[in-house]
Amino acid sequence: MALKVINKINGRLKFLYRKNRFLSFPLRRLLCNALIQPHFDYACCSWYSNLNKKLKDKLQVLQNKCIRFCLHLGNRDHIGPEEFQAINWLPVNDRFLQLVSSNAFKFFNSACPIYMSELFEATNEYYIDTRSSLLKLKLPFCKTSKGQTSPSYLIPKVWNNPSQNLIKNY
Repeated sequence: MALKVINKINGRLKFLYRKNRFLSFPLRRLLCNALIQPHFDYACCSWYSNLNKKLKDKLQVLQNKCIRFCLHLGNRDHIGPEEFQAINWLPVNDRFLQLVSSNAFKFFNSACPIYMSELFEATNEYYIDTRSSLLKLKLPFCKTSKGQTSPSYLIPKVWNNPSQNLIKNY
């Protein structure tokens, strides 16, 4: 699945590079948001956690290429937090965490599909510290590590412990 996404993004990015001299910065950014970013987001909650480190790194390198295209940078220019802010994107791993958290938010606001609302259960914990809220999800028991990469386990884990998951590594 990830290799298909990588090939599709590479193909679209090559096409955009051929038309680069006709495009301004706002148009390059708009085209990347419309033609490339949806492929990063497609089913990210389902398959990203099951990828090995090599494929995750390939996705990040590909996203860096997209940022270089949008900002009209050279092939070897460093991509840091300033470049991500300039284009208003998150690194692939942080984007994954954002999408996972948005699914939990939709659950609490009754905006998720019925099949998703059946996966989660709110807890009645009333322990409050400075970094948590009353809105927690029950973490299901998983015997295997494969089960711990499923959305039914990942979404409650990320939602219940946000401070552990917001580590920035550019």
